[in-house]
Amino acid sequence: MKAAVLNQIPGELVIEDVTVDKPGPNEVLIQTVHAGLCHSDLHFMEGHWETKLPAVMGHESAGIVQAVGEDVAYCKPGDRVITCLSLFCGTCNMCLTGHPNVCTNLRAVGRARDAAPRLTNAAGEGLAQFA
Repeated sequence: MKAAVLNQIPGELVIEDVTVDKPGPNEVLIQTVHAGLCHSDLHFMEGHWETKLPAVMGHESAGIVQAVGEDVAYCKPGDRVITCLSLFCGTCNMCLTGHPNVCTNLRAVGRARDAAPRLTNAAGEGLAQFA
């Protein structure tokens, strides 16, 4: 897969080949068809916000579901989807009643902070994600 990678701050994005792990039990792998950069990405690129490096940018995207984890029931391979970087857990009452914008748990991605990265570059380094 190709990705827009930030390798230094301040810095410009470099298009690189990256490897993506198979999705975990509650994860979805999406083939990105369209992606955009917004001012949030620029905050990282210009050093206003901190991130681990190298990092993949471009969190506003749309694509096609390629694979799903064993516990995913809300989509299937072939579905066309858009991504959402809003913080929500998917399990609290507000999320379950269709109001994830007021989630009471505010879990970003449901992964442990010390979990191994899902993306690696050609050198085998883990990549942080803002995508």
